[in-house]
Amino acid sequence: MWINKPIMVERRSFELLSLYNSKQPIFKNLKHFHINPKGIAIIRIYGVLTKKTEAFDHILDMTSYENIHEEIESALEDKSIEMILLDIDSPGGEVNGVFDLADFIYESRAKKRIIAIANDDAYSAAYAIASSAEKVFVSRTSGVGSIGVIASHIDQSGFDKKQGIKYTTVFAGSRKNDLNPHEPMTSESLESLQKEVDRLYEMFVQLIARNRGLSIEKIRSTEAGLYFGEKAVEIGLADGVTTFFEFINNHKSRSVSMTTIEEGYENCRREILEIIRLCNISKMPEKIGEFIEQGVSVEQAREVLMELLAERTKKTEILSAIPQNSGGDLMIQVARSRRS
Repeated sequence: MWINKPIMVERRSFELLSLYNSKQPIFKNLKHFHINPKGIAIIRIYGVLTKKTEAFDHILDMTSYENIHEEIESALEDKSIEMILLDIDSPGGEVNGVFDLADFIYESRAKKRIIAIANDDAYSAAYAIASSAEKVFVSRTSGVGSIGVIASHIDQSGFDKKQGIKYTTVFAGSRKNDLNPHEPMTSESLESLQKEVDRLYEMFVQLIARNRGLSIEKIRSTEAGLYFGEKAVEIGLADGVTTFFEFINNHKSRSVSMTTIEEGYENCRREILEIIRLCNISKMPEKIGEFIEQGVSVEQAREVLMELLAERTKKTEILSAIPQNSGGDLMIQVARSRRS
């Protein structure tokens, strides 16, 4: 992660924006635009990461923490969304704002599933975001890591001298002139900057250790290195190897399976209710448990109940035709009626 914002846009550079890095990064934001799987909100996190949204972020291939936060919050509120997928392809970015965003994502896991895919890179601040998800996936060639903090100071005083330029700085407060690019860095300034880098690094290490369930020593031992594919899984920075498209297709298959299961459950529920209704109409509620235990279909239950009803009706007719005589005469009458 960078302590200071890494990119500034000058007005005179506006006409050159389309040639940034000899490519047209504006098209990168159309990546996977045609994929809109049911129940998944895809949050695209591409390019250099900054705290605030600015006018040329999309043109310069940058993403702000503010925008990521807003999109995740919207997905959490959307009842049709079951899973949030962080599609990450970023070298990292600014320190300011990343810890707050990472905590927000980590806490949001209790509300909905949040999965991150390094597609293809998730380094430094981008990995801070990815690690906050429930699961992190990489492809065979994509990478994660760079768990470290970096700051730089440009001393251009020698260049200024060659150009015949001399800066005079008037300030109050002994540390106000720290990191002035037109003067060499003092030992006090260097020590102060190193302390801040160390402080932020400790915060970063603790964040990843919490998110990934690993020890601080384990995270520190990565030495801000980059880890790819299976190696990332081996050391605990990722949970599996897959591609963006494989993950989406697998989710679609699981969705189809779940739909089939739900439909089967609903059909079974309807059959049980119909069996209960038939038994109650037939005044034989004692048959409900027997039918359900034996897995009897509605048609089978109907057939059995009709036979039992017919038998009962026949017995009723027989008994109603027998006069109320003595016990011995009754037995003779019943015997005769069965022979006829």
